[in-house]
Amino acid sequence: MLNLLQTSKVETCNSPAGEANETSERFAGPLGENFKRIPMLTAARKLLPMSRCHVLVVEDEQTIAQNVVEYLEAQGYTVDIAYDGKAALVQLGQQTFDVLVLDLGLPRLDGQQVLQQLRHQLGLTLPVLVLTAREAMSSKQACFEAGADDYLVKPFSLAELSLRVHALHRRATGAMSSGPLRAGPLRLDLRAQQAFVGDKVVHLSPRCLKILEVLMRDPGRLVSRAELEEALWPDGPPDSDALRSQIHLLRRALSQEGFNGVETRHGLGWRLQTADEA
Repeated sequence: MLNLLQTSKVETCNSPAGEANETSERFAGPLGENFKRIPMLTAARKLLPMSRCHVLVVEDEQTIAQNVVEYLEAQGYTVDIAYDGKAALVQLGQQTFDVLVLDLGLPRLDGQQVLQQLRHQLGLTLPVLVLTAREAMSSKQACFEAGADDYLVKPFSLAELSLRVHALHRRATGAMSSGPLRAGPLRLDLRAQQAFVGDKVVHLSPRCLKILEVLMRDPGRLVSRAELEEALWPDGPPDSDALRSQIHLLRRALSQEGFNGVETRHGLGWRLQTADEA
């Protein structure tokens, strides 16, 4: 496990029972005030299933790299790390990854050169999220022309990074299709906007259906409060209890039909139990 570094400040928000609390540590390092990580992730990571999304993080700043890895692992991803460009190309040539998070200012081989070799020499098509302090339009243009799929400027929010990684993986795997989603006894017909437990219809509001859709797109993956709130209220939730209320309604409706597989991870988020756990 990666070693955690000392932080300058700890902020905690206590939420009602059954709701995922937000506990974070804020770094006063290279990422400034917008860089946070969730502490005490060791136990949580041991309880999570192996994610189907394999991410390679390429970043030479160890404080940034280690805590990006910790955060993504807490969200249910499998994450490897490389600290320079040449090491990244070696790993990309030897393993299969679903998403690449790539810094530009790397030792031994610049991130833009890694991107070019990734596309033209290795012929890989995996989504690439560029993570860099370079905010000039010329840098963004060069990266997109070289084959980048997304671009995030430091300082950044870890929650936003996780959302972008998830969106890239979802698009790459075709998860936006309108066909029915299945997870154990659950079935969600996206076209009809109707949920089922076995053959029993579950009557859900549009927002509860949206929560269930997000959870069912990747059963077992931990979904953060930020991701669910963004899916339900793009302009921001109406109040701090809005999401908790919707989760409660969803759980109650599913439980009435015999399904109790929506799990809370306090301080982290929610996940849908996999068929093996049900």
